[in-house]
Amino acid sequence: MRFRGFTLLLAACLLAPLAACYDKSDYSPTASNADKIVVLTAANGATSLPADGFSRLRLEALLVGEPAFDKRTVVFSTSNGTLDGGTPGENCSGCRKVAADASGRAVIDLVSSQRMGTAVVTASPEGAPGVTASLAIRFGPAQPDDTLQFVTAPDRAPADGASLSTFTVGISPALPPGARNVTFQTTAGTFAPAGAASVQVAADAGGLASADLVSPRQITTARVTATVNGVSRETSIRFERALPNVITAAVDNPIAQAAASTKIHVTATLLRNVGTVTDGTVVTFRAAREDGTAVGLFTNVTTTMNGMASADFLPNTTTPGTVTITVGAQDTGVTGSVQVVLTAGS
Repeated sequence: MRFRGFTLLLAACLLAPLAACYDKSDYSPTASNADKIVVLTAANGATSLPADGFSRLRLEALLVGEPAFDKRTVVFSTSNGTLDGGTPGENCSGCRKVAADASGRAVIDLVSSQRMGTAVVTASPEGAPGVTASLAIRFGPAQPDDTLQFVTAPDRAPADGASLSTFTVGISPALPPGARNVTFQTTAGTFAPAGAASVQVAADAGGLASADLVSPRQITTARVTATVNGVSRETSIRFERALPNVITAAVDNPIAQAAASTKIHVTATLLRNVGTVTDGTVVTFRAAREDGTAVGLFTNVTTTMNGMASADFLPNTTTPGTVTITVGAQDTGVTGSVQVVLTAGS
C-alpha cells in the first residue's frame, strides 16, 4: 500500500504544474520549465544602455516558489560588459554568484562596455543545473555630451605670455571614482602651474574639472581637448595681439642742436597690466612743434620686441624750439611722449 500510494503521488506531481509540487527539500527543476524556476528582468524595464563603459542597469533574477535557503544562489554571466555585485563564480569567466533574499530575488548590476552590440545576460540557479533564464540588453551609441562637455570655454585671449584662460568641463555623475580624472591638452600655450601642454585634473564632487591655460606670446589658434574615460571633447581659442596699456618714450639727447646733422635716438616702452605686448606690434612715431606743425623725419623704425621699439629722429631743421615726439601703437589709442629742445647753432 505504501508503494502504491507513492506511485499515485508521483503521477499526480508529473501531471500537475511544477510549482504546485515544488518543495524546499527537493529542488531539482528541469530546463524545459525554466520560466517557472527563474525569471530574469531589468529592474526598470530598460532594454538598452549606452556603450560608454560606465552606465549600469540593475538586473533582477526571481526564483519562483520557495527554494530551500541552501539552494538560493544564482549564477549570473554576460556576453558583453561586466557584472558588478555578488562574488566571483567558479569555472566561468566573469560570472558572479548572488544569494537571493528571503523573497527569492537576486540582484546584480550590468555595467556597459564601450563596445556596441548586444549583451546576453544569463541567470542560473546554482541548485538547478541546466536551468537558465536570459535577457538581451543592447549597447547603443554613446552621446559624448552625456559623458563630458565644456561648461566654460573662452574663445579668445591676448597673446601676452601671461593671461590665464580657464576651461571647465562637467562629467557624468555616473562615472566611477577611478575614472573621474580629466586630461586637458592644448596645441598652443601651456597649462598652469606645471607649464606643460597637458595636465590631468580630478573632477570635484559636483563633477567639474578646470584647467588654466597660459597664453603664448604668438598670435595663433589653439585646440583645447578634454578627455575622460576615453571620451574627448574639443574647443578652440584664438590668441589675439596683446596691445599696450601704457607707452613711455625716452631720448638719448633731450637737448640737441637744430642742425641738419642732428640725430636723436628714441626708445619706446610698451607696457601691459598683464604680460607682454605681442612681438611685432607696429609702433608709430611723430614729431611736432608747439603749434602742432610736423617736423623732421624718423628712420630705422623697429617693431615691438620684448615690449621695446625704437627709431632715429632727424629734426632736419635749423630752427630752434621745443619738439614733442609722440609714440603710438597699432589698433590702440594709447600714446606716450617725450620733449626735445632744439637749440640754435653757434
